[in-house]
Amino acid sequence: MQIPIPNVPQVPLLTTEQIAQFKRDGYLVLPAVLDPERCRQVRDDMWETITAYVPRMQRDDPSTWGPLTEEENKKLGAQLPEIGGEPYFNGKGHRFYIRNGAEQPLLDLAPRAVWQVAEQLLGKGTVVWPEGHDASGFTTGPCFMCDDTVGGLASHLGEAVKKYPEKGSFTTEADFRLPKTGPVWLNGQGTRGLYCTLPNSPAPGPNYQGAHSDGACYGRWRMQIAAYTDDLPANSGGFTVWPGSHARIWPEQWKAFNEGEKHTDKHLKVRKAGGYNDPEILRIKADTEPVDCYGPAGTVVLWHTKILHMAGQNQANDMIRQATIYGYLKTPEALPDELVADNSDGDIWRDWSDEVRQIDEQG
Repeated sequence: MQIPIPNVPQVPLLTTEQIAQFKRDGYLVLPAVLDPERCRQVRDDMWETITAYVPRMQRDDPSTWGPLTEEENKKLGAQLPEIGGEPYFNGKGHRFYIRNGAEQPLLDLAPRAVWQVAEQLLGKGTVVWPEGHDASGFTTGPCFMCDDTVGGLASHLGEAVKKYPEKGSFTTEADFRLPKTGPVWLNGQGTRGLYCTLPNSPAPGPNYQGAHSDGACYGRWRMQIAAYTDDLPANSGGFTVWPGSHARIWPEQWKAFNEGEKHTDKHLKVRKAGGYNDPEILRIKADTEPVDCYGPAGTVVLWHTKILHMAGQNQANDMIRQATIYGYLKTPEALPDELVADNSDGDIWRDWSDEVRQIDEQG
């Protein structure tokens, strides 16, 4: 597949020391690496959207940035696109989402700007290009149809899910079409949109109930990014990670999967292969201190897709945490179906670039 050359300024390639740190810790913070003007554009677009959907929130008056009410939540949730997908703007309490992830401004801001780093880490020519949506409002890209994917379709497509498979086949659909406000991260064509946390959000509690490891161990995601579109001081809702947890969750989930457990087996009282409270995740919470990843506008957090993470508490009074999240997918050519659900050699770095594999994470 011919990959377009990104027509956006590129984040500098990583050094050997940075790659070693990423391998060891499972994440890496790159402060202020994105285009400031593109960040400003996304912020302006965000406020135009807020004004259209929740006009009581005034950009120049933080006292109006209170949590979304039940009435607002109900009204916003009812505004479903005709072609399927989630409401363009939705939220509950202190969190709101703008499903603009397949639009060009957000794609140019982060996924395409980090493109050369993604290829450095995952292998040149092995990553799905984020094209975004077409004139009809749909995205097209490869999608590995496991049960976890099918569950994601049901959660994000509304009534339109009736057009899609009901059960995972564990095979790839090369040209899988999804509406632009649907789960466009499944076919690699968009970010999750803009994820925002309003000021003075509730504390996560001592057990960090919202902490999780994204998706199933099988699939084509290996690296993800969280990109901040505005300044984000410490303790303002930044991406929070448990260092080193990727290397512990990866083998445990594969072991459970090979024993017959799927990430979607919600009927089980105790699951090993995912969820918020599997045994290894509880052990990680008990013995590892979480890290708040903060930074100025344009900061990018690179993270291994299996790291334990969550959105932090926004303790600020006058700051809205604004982030977009994107997962880089390996192409079907680079990672065929028979290897997607196979980790027999146990190597967490098998599907990464030669450069990554050759660097000692202890260096």
